[in-house]
Amino acid sequence: MRKWLFLLFMICISASAVYAQKAVVEETAVDVECKSATYAVTRFRDVVTILNAQGASLASFACSCGGGDKLTHFKGVVADGSGRIIKKIKEGELQKTEYSQYLAIDEYKVFFDYMPPVYPVTVTYEWTIESRDNLIGFPRFMPQTSYDISVKKASYRLKSPKSMNVRYALQNIEDKVNVENASDGSQLFSLDVCDLPVLRQEPYARPFHERMPMAWFAPTDFVYYGTKGSLYDWDNYGKWVYGLMKDLDVLPDEVRTKLHQLTDTLGSDRDKVEAIYHLLGTTTRYVAVLLGIGGLKPAAASSVSKSGYGDCKGLSNYMRAMLKEVGIPSCYTTISTVNRHLRKDFASIGQMNHVILQVPLRNDTLWLECTNPQLPMGYLHRDIAGHDAIEISEHGGRVLQLPTYPDSANLMRSTINVSLSAEGAANMTITQQNCCGRYENYMFMQGMNKEERQKVVQQMVYMPQAEIDKIDIQEVGTEMTLSVEAKSRKYATQTGRRLFVPICPIHRGYGIPNGAEERHEDILLRNGYCDIDEITLSIPEGYTIESRPEDVRIELPFASFTSSLCSDGKTIQVKNRLLMKSGTYDKSLYPQFVEFLRTINNAYGKAVVLKQIN
Repeated sequence: MRKWLFLLFMICISASAVYAQKAVVEETAVDVECKSATYAVTRFRDVVTILNAQGASLASFACSCGGGDKLTHFKGVVADGSGRIIKKIKEGELQKTEYSQYLAIDEYKVFFDYMPPVYPVTVTYEWTIESRDNLIGFPRFMPQTSYDISVKKASYRLKSPKSMNVRYALQNIEDKVNVENASDGSQLFSLDVCDLPVLRQEPYARPFHERMPMAWFAPTDFVYYGTKGSLYDWDNYGKWVYGLMKDLDVLPDEVRTKLHQLTDTLGSDRDKVEAIYHLLGTTTRYVAVLLGIGGLKPAAASSVSKSGYGDCKGLSNYMRAMLKEVGIPSCYTTISTVNRHLRKDFASIGQMNHVILQVPLRNDTLWLECTNPQLPMGYLHRDIAGHDAIEISEHGGRVLQLPTYPDSANLMRSTINVSLSAEGAANMTITQQNCCGRYENYMFMQGMNKEERQKVVQQMVYMPQAEIDKIDIQEVGTEMTLSVEAKSRKYATQTGRRLFVPICPIHRGYGIPNGAEERHEDILLRNGYCDIDEITLSIPEGYTIESRPEDVRIELPFASFTSSLCSDGKTIQVKNRLLMKSGTYDKSLYPQFVEFLRTINNAYGKAVVLKQIN
């Protein structure tokens, strides 16, 4: 036995040079026994062989429990490569904490941290959870929880009353769910998966949560913390959520009076929305409060008004109530900041983790992010732009997709003037206009002090031995203009009678992935953007151009790039334009994509050689 484990370990070490496998899931099993609409017992068993230190975190135990959950059984065993038990973990060694920064939360975490002393090591955990009043969905089936892990055997069993209509959905699983009737009048759902290969992390690929094998199981009709509802489809989901909001939009009289004083003299509905959105941002702050109906019921508008804080649900409902008071209808909208697409044929609570507000105006629809007053009104940040969402109304739930900004609108336009001395020093002025997605990259600078801003600029711009004299930031809507004045004592490199002058002081350090490795995933460019540079370099007195980079023009399915240089003898004008096109592209293009990144990286890093005339 010891010999075969050693050979397995050596094989995995050799394989790690190729794909760095860190663990093998020997067995993972989920066994759910649902006894009624409000009570279920779930037994879990995980057996994992950890091959090296990269998989050390898999040796620890953690499970999350809701307010209706109770851990009723636990045991853990750790064995070394020979099968010798080196650690037994008892339930009394577990720690319990209300994890996170939330002000109040119904959930808690039970965990045990363990660091293996040797490798390989096999860790076995078995535990049981009793759940009451929270069966809006059953535990998910997730046999492969991270990269570089293979799975030998995984199983899921769900036993429920025959009268219960159970729905399920599969992701990246070819095996079928088997459904059969048991002799005791119950129904049994089973799913078995074997020999899952390692998933390797690849740059510019789908995120892991979209690639991992997963299955969801849920009752169609449910009783959740005393409320009844249906998840037959998203329409029924919306009716249930709307029911949770009943009578929660009542505002205190003083708030109603203030709203009318603020908006009655304003001409357009858009102006009124903007005024109320500003009021929300200046009088409330975001704090997650995950209490009540499993954390799914928003706080009453009167409560948020009184306390001055709320989570995404409470703040969105408060904003909805204030708009209603001045005659502007809006829709509470649930969305995921993680999942770009919802499963249209499988309504479930766990697919969303956020709430925003939809305001349909006559000539426009505004999407309000009520948790972050730093964002301009209606700005679609990258965590929600293009994502599916569920519009909630008294008529039910409606699936819709939020718009996205065109790639060219995510613009960074840089105007740079570099005044060179004969010794290679330079005075530099930079005016950079950042719009939409590029604005989002730098909006954090508004809250920084002078020293913090200087550090950011020094990372953005190539300025050896720099002195930054001025940094100014102007923000209008979704556009931020950054103005910088700086000196570099050694911008150009002087060698004898020549100056080697970088033609572009920004866009440094593009990461170039390995294009020779076998590609499994298509290329995903989730956020497209456009960079336009206009750079003027002065030629010092007594110097002339000896050599210059060639112009570049590239047009590919996923991007385009042009770089040109001209001179009037006194100055050098450089113009660059890069457009990265969002979308999914066939993996066969990956070598071409890597070569493109290498080309633009080289183009941005080129230099002009100036030579003394005399």
